[in-house]
This record gives sequence, C-alpha cells and structure tokens, in this order.
Amino acid sequence: MSLMLTIPAGERQVLRVFALDLPREQALELIGQPDVLAGLLGVAVDPAGIKVFDVADLAGVGLVTYLIEGDGAAEAQIAADRARLAALSGFVMIVRSQAFAGHAAELRLDACLTPIGRYGEDVSVVQFEPLPNAAAVGLTGQGKPAMSDARISGMVATAVLVLMFVFVAVFVWMAR
Repeated sequence: MSLMLTIPAGERQVLRVFALDLPREQALELIGQPDVLAGLLGVAVDPAGIKVFDVADLAGVGLVTYLIEGDGAAEAQIAADRARLAALSGFVMIVRSQAFAGHAAELRLDACLTPIGRYGEDVSVVQFEPLPNAAAVGLTGQGKPAMSDARISGMVATAVLVLMFVFVAVFVWMAR
C-alpha cells in the first residue's frame, strides 16, 4: 500500500523533501526523467520542479543550510525538522510546487520515498539599501541609445542584399 499526499490546486512556494531509498545508479537515472518521476509520485510532473541529489554532495554546507539559503525555505519552518534533516544520508528528492503546474494532485508515493517535511518558501520583503556611490544614481531609464552609423550601414546592406536576391531569383525563374 502506498502513501497518499494531496497537493491543492494553485499551490505555490512550497517544497517537499523526501528521503530516497534507491541505489546510486537508479537515483541518478531519475534526474530529468518525467516518466520515471511520475511513476514514483503517482502523478505526471514537470521535472524542472524536482531535484534529486546525494546529501553527501552538500559536504561543508549541509542539507538544512542548502534548503534555507539555496532553495529559499523559511528558516522558521525548517527549525522543527532541523535535527531530522541534518541526520539524513543518501539521496533526497526535493519537489517544488511548480512540479504540479498549479493543478491539484493526489500523490501515490512509491515505497522508496519517505516524506521528511513540507516547507514554505521565505517570502519576506526584500529591502534595498541606498546606492553606496552617487555616481551610480540616475543611470537607469535613460532610454534607448541612438543607432550608430555602423548599425545603419548594416541595415541598409542587408536590405540591398535581400533585394538583390529577389531580383536574381526572378531572373532565374523567367529564364526557365
């Protein structure tokens, strides 16, 4: 019997982490394979919304830091599962909401997938600091630069070549 998970329609900015119990070769074959991923999840998915990797590849960073800084998971939501995530080894699968393209889905997880957690993305407001150098102020929005003589010459030459091609094609057609 497989585990069932419901994905609501219109879900956005959520990622789910699964432990993946497969040999290395099989786990690596999942990357970018929509049919195989659909078989594991029980529903058609967009592979662009799914990452599969070995936690050992994150040496020095760790899965928790990767999820927060690399995938934008909310740190407050990760806090409850921090120890569990840090203890994971082997392959993991991260499934983002975009994998379901906004459609409702009923996942039927393969036995090799163990759900670890569901985390929202950190959508805090981005704040910008004032520019450090006055020389950078006012450089945006100045409009389109004027066409250079070289560009105008190139455009004229292209038009002349097109006309010559049409002229020669007509003569060849009339000569037949």
